[in-house]
Amino acid sequence: MNRLRTMFSAATGILLVWALILAGGCAVDHQIQTLTPGVLKVAVTTDTPANEYDSQLWIKRYVELFAAEHDLTISWLVVPFNESWLLASRGEVDLVATNVANFADRASAGATFSKPFLYERRALRINPEDRKRFAHINDFVGHTVGVVSGMAAERDVNRRAPEGVIVRTTDTFDELYQAFGSGQLDAIAEAEYYALDGEIIPSHGDEIILIDHHDLTPGQREESVFVIHDGSRNLLAAVNAFVIRTRFPL
Repeated sequence: MNRLRTMFSAATGILLVWALILAGGCAVDHQIQTLTPGVLKVAVTTDTPANEYDSQLWIKRYVELFAAEHDLTISWLVVPFNESWLLASRGEVDLVATNVANFADRASAGATFSKPFLYERRALRINPEDRKRFAHINDFVGHTVGVVSGMAAERDVNRRAPEGVIVRTTDTFDELYQAFGSGQLDAIAEAEYYALDGEIIPSHGDEIILIDHHDLTPGQREESVFVIHDGSRNLLAAVNAFVIRTRFPL
């Protein structure tokens, strides 16, 4: 009887050891491995957003919470928006957080789009005093509309603007808003932001007028995603799990 108990105890111990080994292996398998261990390198268009209406501020806070939950230190890389989505495929960053829409022509080998965390509709910003003059892109013949290079807004304006609309392209949002503020532009093409459940995310105060709301592609959501470097092991799965359980914006 004692011998059976001894054998049973030994077998139980062996099973326990194997269970611990397997559990440890699973933990290692699910551990995020970034380009630099313990550091999450993130591409953004600014690392110091201050305006509460700035989508980059919302994204920065969202990424910071994700990193904190996974004990990762963030290294921000400030880049122009245009072709920022290629940085992950090149292995220059672990994650692109420049508010990239998941267009098929932005996909590239070596990186994968995350699940969407918000969606957008296109619009034009005008000065409040111009609300009686402008209501649609067709009203801007002979007037100037500003866009940022590479943005969905640029695609939208180039596709919809009738002949005679003057389109001015800038490299950054700062240039765009400075030109608008100085009166060089009659409108700027931008977005209205929405949570995945359809609720509008306030992106301006009463001093801002947005007109001509529409989908970039009629009847289809323009979804924003993170772009994840495929070599950053387990990062995509972790980001997707975070997006599923964490409403954007915080």
